[in-house]
Amino acid sequence: MSIDIRKTMDSWQPGHALPRAVYHDPEIYDSEIRRIFLKSWQYVGHASQIPDKGDYFLFEIADESVILVRDGDGGVNALLNVCRHRGSRICDALEGRETRLTCKYHGWTYALDGSLRGAGHTPEGFDKSRLGLKRLRLRVFQGLIFINFDQDAVPFDPIENDLGPLLAPYGLERARVAHRQNYPIESNWKLAVENYCECYHCGPAH
Repeated sequence: MSIDIRKTMDSWQPGHALPRAVYHDPEIYDSEIRRIFLKSWQYVGHASQIPDKGDYFLFEIADESVILVRDGDGGVNALLNVCRHRGSRICDALEGRETRLTCKYHGWTYALDGSLRGAGHTPEGFDKSRLGLKRLRLRVFQGLIFINFDQDAVPFDPIENDLGPLLAPYGLERARVAHRQNYPIESNWKLAVENYCECYHCGPAH
């Protein structure tokens, strides 16, 4: 059953929690993923994680998987981890090093910039230039890697202009990742944000 988000929000009263469906309904959650997270600039990692040609790591959000890989010119590419032939994953390991990106299903091979280099049993005149891995928008800012799934995303420049002077004293481009820790939570993402934005819980909980 489709849910009307606007109708659901009509029942909300200022000063009260959001309606229950906003936290529980899977259609609302899927809509939020598409409209918020896949259209926003997402921090995915640090450039030091892929220092050399062919180094890569995966970033995963919702049902999407992205390869962040260093190419031969020293640049960083963000490529959807989906073969253009039959949709199989290209990389399975969360991180590693590859001289080329090869689909294990049918052997289609891609360069580190995502361009298709090899595809067996294709007809004469097959245009490999049309079937490279899908590229996402990417920006490396003071060593921090940001990506955006939306090709018409808002520009990153205002973010860089606002944060650049504030972050410059920390020399983040020279930083290294010493440790990463994930904290899976069994709740809607909005509960985590709400909890982070208030400290009413700090005394009792911490």
